Amino acid sequence: MGCYSRLFIPILLLILSVSAIRYHALLDTEAALANARYRSDARQLDLYLANTVLPLAVRTDVALQDSVRQALRSALPLNRSLAAIRWDSASEHIEVLADSLGADDTAAGAPAWFARLAGITAISSRLTVALPGGGDGILDLRYAPGRPVAQVWHKVRQQALISAVNILLIFLLLGLILASHRRLLAQLVKATDRFRGGDFAVRLATGATPEAQAVSQSFNGMAGDIEELLTSLKTSQRQLGEQLNETVHMQQALQKLSWQNYNDVLTGLPNRAALAARFEQELFLARERQRLMAVCLFDLDHFQAINDRYGAEAGDEILKQVAGRLHGFAGQVHYAARLGGDEFVMLLCGQASIASIEQNITQLMAELSRPYQCDQQALHMTASAGIAVYAGKDLNTESLLRHADHAVYQAKLTGRNQYHFFDTNLDEEVRTHHNQRTEVRQALINGELRLYYQPKVNMRAGTVVGMEALLRWQHPRRGVLAPAQFLPLVEQTDLIIDIGEWVLRQALWQMQRWAASGKHWVVSVNIAARHFQQPDFVSRLKIILGEFPGVRASMLELEILESSALHDIEHVRRIIRACQALGITFALDDFGTGYSSMSYLKRLPANIVKIDQSFVRNMLNDRDDLHLVRAVIGLARSFSLTVIAEGVESIDHGARLIQLGCDLAQGYGIARPMPADAVLEWADHFVPAPQWRIAQFSEVPI
Repeated sequence: MGCYSRLFIPILLLILSVSAIRYHALLDTEAALANARYRSDARQLDLYLANTVLPLAVRTDVALQDSVRQALRSALPLNRSLAAIRWDSASEHIEVLADSLGADDTAAGAPAWFARLAGITAISSRLTVALPGGGDGILDLRYAPGRPVAQVWHKVRQQALISAVNILLIFLLLGLILASHRRLLAQLVKATDRFRGGDFAVRLATGATPEAQAVSQSFNGMAGDIEELLTSLKTSQRQLGEQLNETVHMQQALQKLSWQNYNDVLTGLPNRAALAARFEQELFLARERQRLMAVCLFDLDHFQAINDRYGAEAGDEILKQVAGRLHGFAGQVHYAARLGGDEFVMLLCGQASIASIEQNITQLMAELSRPYQCDQQALHMTASAGIAVYAGKDLNTESLLRHADHAVYQAKLTGRNQYHFFDTNLDEEVRTHHNQRTEVRQALINGELRLYYQPKVNMRAGTVVGMEALLRWQHPRRGVLAPAQFLPLVEQTDLIIDIGEWVLRQALWQMQRWAASGKHWVVSVNIAARHFQQPDFVSRLKIILGEFPGVRASMLELEILESSALHDIEHVRRIIRACQALGITFALDDFGTGYSSMSYLKRLPANIVKIDQSFVRNMLNDRDDLHLVRAVIGLARSFSLTVIAEGVESIDHGARLIQLGCDLAQGYGIARPMPADAVLEWADHFVPAPQWRIAQFSEVPI
C-alpha cells in the first residue's frame, strides 16, 4: 500500500468522526422536534375529548351511549399516534382501538434500536369525571410513538444517504487524482532510472494537467542542461587531458632540473646549494634549542693518486662509496653533502657536548678508512677532517665552512688521516670579521649608507612600472661598495634589522618625494631573513608606514628570499598575510636558485615571482636555462602570480622574454642602479626598444 493509499484510512476515519458528531446532533434535534409535536398533538386531543366527549358521557340516557362511542371513534383520525381510548364508569365500559395498531408500538420501517436511540416514549393520559348519580367516570388515552419515530428515521436516513453519496464522490475524486499522480510519478521514476542508466536523451511527455506539464518541463529542462553539461565536460576533459600531458612533461623537466640544481649527479648526495638550505635550518635549530652543531669537512687523502693509477672511473666509484657511507651514517638526524671533487661535508646536529662530537668523528673516520671495492680489488683510502663547532656564537654558515676548511688544512699538515677542531679564539680572521662588523655599524651611524634605484619596466607597454631599492656603502676609502661586500658580515646579527629599517624609511621618504612629482611608482625593498622573522615585524612596519602619510601601503613591495621561510613556513605565511592586509605586495626573489620546491610556491601567498638573473642572463645560449625560465613563467601563470625577470642585459633578452610571455623586467640592458637624483631624468628619456614591439607579434606558447 502506497503512501497516498494509506491516506484514505485517516481521511475516512476523520469523515466518520465528523459524520458521527453531525448525526448525533441531527438525531437530537429531530427527535426533540418530533417529540414536542407528538406531545403537543396529544395534549390538544386530550382537551378536545374533554370538551366534546365528556359532556355526552354525563347524560344518563342509554341512547347517548352510542353517541359517546361514536365520538371516541371519531377522535382516532384526529391523531394518528392515538393507539387506544377507553371509557370506564360504574354502568358502562367502552374501548376503542386504532385499526393500524400492530403487535407493538413501533412503526413499520423504523428499527427497534433506532426507536430506543430516538428516546420518544409512549404517552398515557387519564381524565376523571364525577358522575351525577354518584361515582366517577375515567377516560384513558394511550398514544404510540411509532409515527414520530418513523418521521425522525426518515429524515436521518435521507440525510445519511445524501452524506454517503457525497463521501463516495469525494473518495472517487481523490482516487482519480491519486491515480493520476501515481501515473505521473511512475513515468518520472522510469525516466529517472533510464537517465541514471546513461540514457541522457530520455524526456517526459507533456502531461494533460498543469502539474504534469510543470513536472515534465522541469525534468526535461534539467535533462537537457545535464546533457549539455556532459557534452561540455567531455570536451573539457579532452582538453584537460592534453594540458595535463603537457604539464606532466613540463613538471618532469622541471623536477629533473630542480634535482640537478640541488643534488650531485655522480653521488646523489645534496650539493653545495642544498647544503646551504639545510645549513641555515640546522643553524637556526641549534640556536633555538641551545645545542651544539659540528660542521665536519672531509678531504680524501691522496685521491689524485688513485685517479692517476686506476683511472677516473675508479675514482668515481670510490667517491660513490664514500657518499654511501656518509649517507648511511647521517640517517635522519645528520646531513651529508658533497661540495665538489673529493670534498664532503657532514653536519652533526643536536650534539650535547664536544665529547659526543669527537665520538661521532672517530666512528666516521673509521668508516671512511675501511677498504673500498673497485674492479674486484680492495683499495685503501683515508680522509682528513676539519671540524668547526657552532656553540651559539655570532657565526654564519660561510664562516663555519671556512673555519672547517682551515681545520682540515691543519689536519693534513699534522700527517693526514687525522681530524682537527678549529679554535676560534686564536683565529685572526674572526677578529677581522668582528672589526668589519663594527665598521659597518659605524657606517650606519655616520650616514655612509646610500640607496640606489634600478627601474622596472613593462617592455610590452613601454612604461616604467616601479623601482627596486638597492643598498650601497659610500666607503670613505674604498668608494661605493655593493651589499655582497659587507652585508654577509652582519646578516646573522641584529645589526641587519637596524639596516633594514633604515632602508625602509629611506625608500618611503623617496617615494613620498616622487609621489609629490606625480610619479606613483611601486618601490620594492629586500628584507633579510633575520629581520623578517622578528615577532614584532608587522607592528614595526605599521609604525614606519605611519611616518610617511603621503605614501600608500600598496606602493610598497617587499622582496624575500625563499630561504626566509625555511625555519617556520607557517609563521612566514601569517606575516605575509598580515602585511597583505595592509596593502603591501610580496615578491619571491631569485626564484629557481633557492631551497623551495613547488610546494613552497603553493604555500607562500606571494604576489610576484622574480626569475633569478643567472638563468635570464644565459638563456639565449643555454637551452637548460631557457627551459627553466619558460617553466617558471608557466608556474607563475598556473598560480596566477605576476612574474618579473632580473638580469636583462640586452635588448635580445627582453625580446625573448616577451615571446615567452614575461613583460616585466629589470637589468643592466634597461638601466643600471642609479642614485635617486638621476631617476626622474632617466624616466623622462626612457624609450622602449623597437625590437620589443616586434617581439609582441611572435610570441611562443608556454
